[in-house]
Amino acid sequence: MGSNLSFPEVEIPPERTYIVTGGNTGIGYYIAKEISRMGGHVIIACRNMSKAETAIQQMQEEYEKEFKEKQAKLSETERTEPRRLNIEKMELDLASFEKTMRFIEEFKARNCPLHVLILNAGIHVHNKEMTEDSYEMMLQSNYLSNLLIILHFLPLLQTSGEDCRIVQTTSAGYRFGKLDTNNINAQQSFSSITNYGNSKLFQIMSMHWLTRHVKDKSVTITSCHPGYVKTQMTQGYSFGRAMAAFSRNGYEGATTIIKAATDPSYKGETGVYFSDCKISSTTSYPKNIERQDELMTYSFQVLDKYLPRDIKQYIDM
Repeated sequence: MGSNLSFPEVEIPPERTYIVTGGNTGIGYYIAKEISRMGGHVIIACRNMSKAETAIQQMQEEYEKEFKEKQAKLSETERTEPRRLNIEKMELDLASFEKTMRFIEEFKARNCPLHVLILNAGIHVHNKEMTEDSYEMMLQSNYLSNLLIILHFLPLLQTSGEDCRIVQTTSAGYRFGKLDTNNINAQQSFSSITNYGNSKLFQIMSMHWLTRHVKDKSVTITSCHPGYVKTQMTQGYSFGRAMAAFSRNGYEGATTIIKAATDPSYKGETGVYFSDCKISSTTSYPKNIERQDELMTYSFQVLDKYLPRDIKQYIDM
């Protein structure tokens, strides 16, 4: 895996709650499994509840197998029994604002604290597709719906205790993107790579904007590039096949996100970009304040009817 791809083994209190979107497969699967293995309360949020249940069962089985293999090296008096991983599932479809709001309201109704929000779910489509809300599929699923979740959960994160974090799984593919409000919704043209890059670029730009405009700075927000990870999503593309020899597996891809979400040494680090399990730098493009303002003006207009009524109490707009 490489010595640079690792995260510290920390003991997470069982009352510390993590949401992992897309936690039933790929990178998200390993994020959820490892954080729950370290003791955290994990909620995986995804579209297919049957697949989510299967994933939870598989995580438990893998954990128990790995636990017993370690126990076998100990004396009989030192051995203990494996515990039940504290993992739940919730339904979330990022391609629908209505269904995203349903997830948001259902979580709020739990009256449960939220300590870390890991926005990992994402898609990469070959051809232009529009959502039921009439937005380009990757724009809405990878960016707009994630932003909506952040805006609703910020007050909850701010009141859940110390060291609350928002962690976004982004991509170095942001370099292929650009902000063009005349074509932001693929009104004029569509390119699979460019539009995917746009959605990841906008994640990073919104991170910088929020870092500046959120009134309570106690909640940190970071963006993580997991490296090129071999998944079902990427294998249908010619560049995916070409990159296969250099790709990481799901666990390796998850390490950077897990470290950003759990490493105590990163407490208070906000508005930063992680790559290869360390803070890295981006190009100057997403750091441009005028572009950030232009993007967020558009984003707030799109999300207007779904925004929290009291949003101006915690964000300078």
